[in-house]
Amino acid sequence: MKKTLLATAIAGAMVYGATAAQAATVYDQDGTQVDVYGRINIAAQTGGPEAGTTKQSGSEIINNGSRFGFRARNEVSSDLSVFANAEFRFAADTRADQTLQTRSTFVGLDSNSFGRVTVGNFLSVYYTAVGSVFDVPQGPNAARMMDGFGAVNSQADSIAYSTPNLEGFQAHVQVQHYSGNDSVIGAQDNSSELSWIGAVNYTWENLYLGLGYVQSKDLSDVGATADFGERGGQEDLWGATASYQFTPEFAARIKYEDWTSNDENLVGPQAYDNLWGLGATFDYGMGEIYGDYYRIRMVDEDLSSRNHWTLGATYRFSQPLFAYFEVVDFDFDADQAIADINDDLEFTVGLRYDF
Repeated sequence: MKKTLLATAIAGAMVYGATAAQAATVYDQDGTQVDVYGRINIAAQTGGPEAGTTKQSGSEIINNGSRFGFRARNEVSSDLSVFANAEFRFAADTRADQTLQTRSTFVGLDSNSFGRVTVGNFLSVYYTAVGSVFDVPQGPNAARMMDGFGAVNSQADSIAYSTPNLEGFQAHVQVQHYSGNDSVIGAQDNSSELSWIGAVNYTWENLYLGLGYVQSKDLSDVGATADFGERGGQEDLWGATASYQFTPEFAARIKYEDWTSNDENLVGPQAYDNLWGLGATFDYGMGEIYGDYYRIRMVDEDLSSRNHWTLGATYRFSQPLFAYFEVVDFDFDADQAIADINDDLEFTVGLRYDF
């Protein structure tokens, strides 16, 4: 991992909502450039804890975030450009049940002097400033983030503004719109609602700092709805993260996230109250070795805090293709016997090709 890799990846995510190591320019004329990009990501997975009466821990071939997209940019002047993005999900591991899903669709303006405005459906500014630092493992269950990676307060119906890079400092604000249309008149408050997200980040040499806040409203008492769905029982969220590139090969990261308001009746394995995260990545030349540890406190006081850890490694066959192997323990107990350490471990091995 080069020392500028993290900052570059975060900056790319903030501009486009997604990064692509391999993007092919399919049109470049009269100041307009259009790129096509994507990934095929297929994995084999086994293990993990059982959930209720449904078998979950058997072996399975899975699609792991395969997607493709189109990215357009037009240079209006030396200081102003306009951009658009359309990205879609698909299941790469099966022929049947092929439903193409929209992942990110947005348009905007970008100026070195005045900043950037983005409108549409895109990764939240909370994710790009805070969550993306820990979005390192490849497996779908390996990393932990309050309310999910990329889906904090979900995506859609948003407008965001980011300041220019001011000697390493940037600020971001995003507003999402909940519409009161199509609800029964008089049954409840049918007013539209707005939800705000804010974030700041700072990069100085090998140090990165990020801080974010999500005003995530519970709409159970009003008629407003959102195309991205509502969360019930969990409200405001804030988080902070830091990473440091100690050497060109070794980087470490830390974060803390907390719900400021919760419904104590929430249940389930994702009903977190707060979490601490520690992680590190080592670039050995042909790939990376990485590990994360999370200390998770649950909303339900009857549930003990969880220890979640992930260990993984990648091997790059070429610039676009790499293999990965990961082991995840969702609830490690320090008191458990050595013979029981492999209980409920989840194993993932996969191949990812970026284009």
